[in-house]
This record gives sequence, C-alpha cells and structure tokens, in this order.
Amino acid sequence: MTNQNGLDDILKEFLVEASENLDTLDQDLVILESNPKDQEVLNRIFRTIHSIKGTSGFFGLTKLESVAHLGENLLDGLRSSKLELNAEITNVLLQLVDSIREIFSYVGKGQGEGPTSYEALIEKLKKITSSLPTKPLHRRSLWKVLLSRRLARLWAF
Repeated sequence: MTNQNGLDDILKEFLVEASENLDTLDQDLVILESNPKDQEVLNRIFRTIHSIKGTSGFFGLTKLESVAHLGENLLDGLRSSKLELNAEITNVLLQLVDSIREIFSYVGKGQGEGPTSYEALIEKLKKITSSLPTKPLHRRSLWKVLLSRRLARLWAF
C-alpha cells in the first residue's frame, strides 16, 4: 500500500463517516426546530460540524474548513444563548449542511472541493454571527495526532 493510498483510504473513511453524521444532523435539526433550547441536540450538531472542520483542515480542504468554521461559530452562538433559533438561522443551517454535502460529493469524485465559492452562504453566516465575539480559525493538533497515528498504522502494512 502506498502512502497516497493510505491517505486516500482515510479521506474516504472521513467522507463516509461525516456523511452518516450529517444524516443524523438532519434529524437533529428537525428536533431543534421544535425545541430550539435543547442543549443536548445543539451540542450534537456542534460536535458534528466541529469534527468536520477539524478533519477538513488536516486534509487541506480549506473551503470546507472555512464554511464549517463559520457554521461552528453560529452554533456556538446558539449553544451560549447569544443567538436564538429563528427561520433565518434554520434556513442557513440547512444551507450549510447542503453545502458540506456538495463539497463532500466533489471531494469523493476526486474533483477537489468543487467550483462553488459559497460566498452567499459565507456572507449570511458572517452577518448572523457579526455580533458574536470572533474565534480564530485554528487546526486542532489533536486531530493531526490521531490521524497521523492512523496513517502510520496504514503505512505499516
């Protein structure tokens, strides 16, 4: 097995697992719409987007990382009650999930992150979160360590 094949295998595994998590997230968004203060559901949604953001950074998927980071900021605002779920935010969250799925589709086909810039979504996310304190975009070193260990195991074959 070559190093590139090992990396490709991990990327494919990430896409499969993250897509499954997005399916669960879709269900959680329905629950959240009827109970917008449900912290458990908000935390699950946040963790899904947070994981996608961290792993996309490891793979150098900068467009995905940027969109997920802004979505994470919005979700953090909801979790801290600095934002309240409304129709606009719900719509933007649905657009976020659709955009992530679209990027996954391109990545899965070996076409990079695709031609879409997602500027309209990015502007909506920035507008909604503009009143929140900003968090810098950083790559989680823990993700790098975990994925590096996984790569090392795959390369050992």
